[in-house]
Amino acid sequence: MLRKLGISALLLMFCISFASGAAAEEKTDAFYTGDLEGYTITPAKDSVGDSGQKYIYDTIMQGETNWHTKNVNSHVTVLNVDLNWGDSSDSLRLGIYTPDWQYLGEFYDSADGKVNGRINIDISNPAGIAEGTWHYEVYGYSVFETEDYYL
Repeated sequence: MLRKLGISALLLMFCISFASGAAAEEKTDAFYTGDLEGYTITPAKDSVGDSGQKYIYDTIMQGETNWHTKNVNSHVTVLNVDLNWGDSSDSLRLGIYTPDWQYLGEFYDSADGKVNGRINIDISNPAGIAEGTWHYEVYGYSVFETEDYYL
């Protein structure tokens, strides 16, 4: 009886490790698939960008919060958000809100897979990005003196 239980336990462990290995192979490069149905956030591809992007220039200090908006007026499935300050010794945090103020999350310098003074991400939804005014919250997380940035 003990021998049958031991063999059964080994088979169960093998099945669990096989199933978890198969699940790991199905991963995408998405690092956010949060509570908002259909939205996925991934590091942006360098060639991808919003050609209609109006770049905003601003400055920020330690503990300061700046708000910016982006209007989405037509049906798109990918929205590129690119916060670039270029100085990896300072750290900014980016909060993103949909037009109906649903919080997508907060993102730091490493959100796009690189620590380079830039957060460059794509927000995608196959059903379409919500039309309206998106809100970006830029926070001076760890800033020495004043940091300038583009969004």
